[in-house]
Amino acid sequence: MLEDLKQLIDAWLKDRVTRNLSLLSRQSGVPYPTLRRVYQQENSPTLETVLAILNVVATSDSALSFLNLHFSTVSNWVGKLVKGLDAHITGGDFNEELRDRISFAIVTLASAGGTSFEAIDQKFGEYGLAKLRRLMEIEVLYEKDGILRCRYENFSVLDPRLILDQIRHTVDLFDMQQLGSQAVCAQLHTDGLDDIGVSELNERLLKFEEDLQKIFATRKGNNVIMLSYISSFLKKGDL
Repeated sequence: MLEDLKQLIDAWLKDRVTRNLSLLSRQSGVPYPTLRRVYQQENSPTLETVLAILNVVATSDSALSFLNLHFSTVSNWVGKLVKGLDAHITGGDFNEELRDRISFAIVTLASAGGTSFEAIDQKFGEYGLAKLRRLMEIEVLYEKDGILRCRYENFSVLDPRLILDQIRHTVDLFDMQQLGSQAVCAQLHTDGLDDIGVSELNERLLKFEEDLQKIFATRKGNNVIMLSYISSFLKKGDL
């Protein structure tokens, strides 16, 4: 595993002369000493560390291949996550931009009906235009017939820090006044479920995802929807 991971890191390092382990440490969130030991194959990383590194250095196909070879259970989960979608597991440059509130907003606008230089200038000024140019530089956005669009209608992320940033940006940009009563911010918490309850909940979440994809596919329009849902299962008494 360590040798395969090193090969992916080496390929990423060779792609641009400005890339180094320090930059990889900053973009992945993996402490430099830990990253250096992994790169030198001195210790086996945790799954969390592997996912953080893959999220920067590997394409979606490479990441899934690596996980399938070395973490088959996780690979099956990730495969279900992106199955059937025009999906892209974000890389380091894209992740870096998504952590910025304005870049996140621009990607969201471009993912819906599209946007324009004029609209971004009006909404976000010079900073917005700079972020827009950066998103075009890393080929997240493209222009066609005067309309700026996102290259990925659906994309997935593996970096826990980025997931938290996306939730923060979604809440920050949430406009109850504009959306009205159809907009809902909700959080559900249970004090505990038995094993059958967990299975039933999983089945309903999968069905919910299928229903959402049908709506996304058949009801195209100009309304931008930002949806995040995260589930976490812990046994009572776990620390």
